[in-house]
Amino acid sequence: MSFYEILTLGGVMATILGIFLTLYAIINNKTLKAEARNTNELINQFRKEHHETVRIMSGNLDEFRKEHRETMRVMLENLEEFRKQHRETMRIMLENLDEFRREHRETMRVMLENLEEFRKEHRETIRVMSEKLDEFRKSHEETIRYIANLIVTNGERTRQQIRKKAKR
Repeated sequence: MSFYEILTLGGVMATILGIFLTLYAIINNKTLKAEARNTNELINQFRKEHHETVRIMSGNLDEFRKEHRETMRVMLENLEEFRKQHRETMRIMLENLDEFRREHRETMRVMLENLEEFRKEHRETIRVMSEKLDEFRKSHEETIRYIANLIVTNGERTRQQIRKKAKR
């Protein structure tokens, strides 16, 4: 093969290779464009869905804020009502406490008076009981002496009768 034949063969091969590369590039370019279109469509669809989701969430957030404000307003009203009731209850309790203190003081005063009277009666009772106890002791001592004398007298009589019977 001569130089020109090799050169021609190389040129033909280069042309065939160039055609194949061109066809490959055309096919690959169409595929890439289709993939790019699909990717762009997906991105656009995602953006639309994202914007729709954000819009819905904003609407829900606004609705939530309104509900929250209303709930807070109702709670504040209820709290204020509770505070009023609490103040009234505390006022009544303080009045009742003052009344209880007055009644307690009066009761304690009466109890102290009664206690003093009881102490006087108790002292008098103790004095009378002491006198009666002394009388009882004296009476008890006399009774014991009398019983002892009876026992001695009966014992003496019994001995005399035993002696009489023994003598007979």
